[in-house]
Amino acid sequence: MNKKKNIDFLIRFFTGLIYVVSIIFSIEKGEKIFRIVMMILSCFCLFEFLLILKTNMTLIKVTSLFFLFPILIDIFIDKQKGLKPYVIFFIPYSIVFLMIQLFYNKCSHKEKIVQVSHLIFGLIYIIMPFYLASYIYSIVHHGKQLILGIFILIWTNDSLSYLIGRKWGKRKIAISISPKKSIEGVVGGLFFCVILGIFLYKIWAKKYWFILSVTVPIFSTIGDLVESTIKRSCNVKNSGVWFPGHGGFLDRLDSFIFVIPIIAAVVTGIVYNIF
Repeated sequence: MNKKKNIDFLIRFFTGLIYVVSIIFSIEKGEKIFRIVMMILSCFCLFEFLLILKTNMTLIKVTSLFFLFPILIDIFIDKQKGLKPYVIFFIPYSIVFLMIQLFYNKCSHKEKIVQVSHLIFGLIYIIMPFYLASYIYSIVHHGKQLILGIFILIWTNDSLSYLIGRKWGKRKIAISISPKKSIEGVVGGLFFCVILGIFLYKIWAKKYWFILSVTVPIFSTIGDLVESTIKRSCNVKNSGVWFPGHGGFLDRLDSFIFVIPIIAAVVTGIVYNIF
């Protein structure tokens, strides 16, 4: 049993390391590469999300197709269009999606509404955060540093809360949703994020790192619980199989998806002197 746990831990560590290196590489290579990586990840996460909710496969294929077009345009057309192609493709995509639902005769009107609600929720819950991440990177002052720091805080919280919870976790925070998540792990992740926030402040000299070092781990944990709730409601253990030891793309990015909108609100508040 211990040998199996050690092997699982090593698999989780190495696949996680590949993921971390890939994200850091995309951040360092510039706005376009980062945006393309974010859009590709958003497509994979939405695809997994719709599969979990047992959405009609025709609609999933249409969704994937319309997300593929702007990504290809962004890759092969060397023009600084930013997020514009992705926003523009939402218009025909929405029309085609609704037309398919309107003329699809193999499900009831109630089922059609459920299918539409799945997609609308997916667009808000999954796609919007990746758009916001690209926006923060390109528009906000020191956006590159901000995105890198947010990822580092999320990874620190995820890793330390997992390790501390695995070693010392006794009091479960939500057994019915996530049996392995403990109060000790959550507190440990928060503590190390605060310590990291102090270092980030010393490196980049921005006071908002004190706010983010507390905000990120709290909402990162909530994001993890939200995704676990969705999976539990559909009797699914993992969102996919692409990250051995982690699950799927949605499992790996659930914290990021929930944190980014909060960060966008905090950063906007700081920029406009609300906070």
